[in-house]
Amino acid sequence: MEQPLTPLQLRTESPLLTKAELRQWLKVSDMWIRMRVDDDPEFSRRCVIDIATPDSSRRTLRFPARAVAEYLGIPEYATPQLATAA
Repeated sequence: MEQPLTPLQLRTESPLLTKAELRQWLKVSDMWIRMRVDDDPEFSRRCVIDIATPDSSRRTLRFPARAVAEYLGIPEYATPQLATAA
């Protein structure tokens, strides 16, 4: 897997989804997500952010909703949005 993006490299404002949130939104399995992260360098480059501290030996992956939607061809109206403060 290529090195995941860091939060500072995120190009768009978008909710950062956990693996569980991504799985629920897309209605896919853990295996589907794991295969994209491990075997699809383009998905990893565009749709994966590691928010772990720089010295951490573990990854803490998040998935920007807008980037995932663009990559998979999901329309914007079906993409999770950031909550707006009232």
